[in-house]
Amino acid sequence: MNIKLIQEKWIKFYKRGFITGLFVLCFICFIDQILQTPFFFNKLNSSNLILTLSFIFFGAVFCGLINFIILIFISIITVSKK
Repeated sequence: MNIKLIQEKWIKFYKRGFITGLFVLCFICFIDQILQTPFFFNKLNSSNLILTLSFIFFGAVFCGLINFIILIFISIITVSKK
C-alpha cells in the first residue's frame, strides 16, 4: 500500500475529476438546450435555473469523489518505492 501517493496527489486527482465532470455536464446541458425536446435537463428558464446549476455542481463534486476513490484503489494496489 502506497499511502504517500494519497498524501501527495489527492488534491490533483480531486481537481481533475471535478473540472472534467463540470465541463462534461456543462457540455451535455448546452447540447441538451439546443434540442427541441431535452433529454437530460429541462429547458432553462428563471424558475429552474438554480436547480439545474446545482445538479451540474453536485454532479461535478461526485465525479471528483469518484476520482479520489480511484486514487485510493491505485494506492492500495501499488507498492511504495523506498
